[in-house]
Amino acid sequence: MKQYMWSSIFVLLGGACTSAHLPVPAPTPSPQPAIEPTDTGSWTFAYRSDTLRYQIARSAAIESQSDSGTHREITTNNTDEILSLSVVSDTVRYAATIDTFSTTTQGLIGTVQQAVVPVQTSGVLNPTNSQPDSSDVGQSCDPVQSSLQSDIRNLLISLPAQLATGSTWQDSTTRRACYGTVPVSAVVVRRFSVVGRVSYSGLSTVAIQRIDSISAHGEGRQLQHRVVVDATGTGSATYYLIPEQSAVFHLTTSQDLDFVVQASGRSNLFRESAKQEYSLVR
Repeated sequence: MKQYMWSSIFVLLGGACTSAHLPVPAPTPSPQPAIEPTDTGSWTFAYRSDTLRYQIARSAAIESQSDSGTHREITTNNTDEILSLSVVSDTVRYAATIDTFSTTTQGLIGTVQQAVVPVQTSGVLNPTNSQPDSSDVGQSCDPVQSSLQSDIRNLLISLPAQLATGSTWQDSTTRRACYGTVPVSAVVVRRFSVVGRVSYSGLSTVAIQRIDSISAHGEGRQLQHRVVVDATGTGSATYYLIPEQSAVFHLTTSQDLDFVVQASGRSNLFRESAKQEYSLVR
């Protein structure tokens, strides 16, 4: 169990997880926190050519649902990332770099090998399919690269021309994640709603809330064993935008996954919960 539980953390940290072979109970979505707007007008937001630095704090908890005893593992991760944007008309090109990636654990997971940084990726925010297209997607399952790809998909989103209070829209993303060395194909349907002007950390921001539906499937080999992973889950996020600065000032995300891992003739059920905090550093 030790190896499988550690591996599963990167499914969370690397971005969620597509259609299952086994039925997996979906977690009940957590209600979004109520945010009272101070202004209910409409605003425009457009990315501009800029270089932004974000500090990202992550935490994840994994519980085994199969064993007679209770097993709970906790991991935390701190990341520094640089996001460079080049905007021409409605085309947003990006280059992203992780220059710090530090992970600590509690429980049976054991010592974590530190990541080799910097790790980089680049691509374009495609307004047609409403998600970033990476030009640097490798075949190997690299948890740090997977985390970086997920961060881009969280921070860079296609927005309507007018952000009117109460307006809604949705998109879907298809991405890769990692369960240890097992690649996982992930589909996430995201539903957005504009809350309005709110005060955050003393600044006037526009708040947007997001609800996610997640499904996942992956197959591969790990420690000489064939491993099959099936998962479903839910997620949520709150964006605090500063339209005047064309930047996401702060972003919080959460995710709950229930998944089945088949290996060595056994099926094990796990539950994972994760949170991420993205903070803009100027």
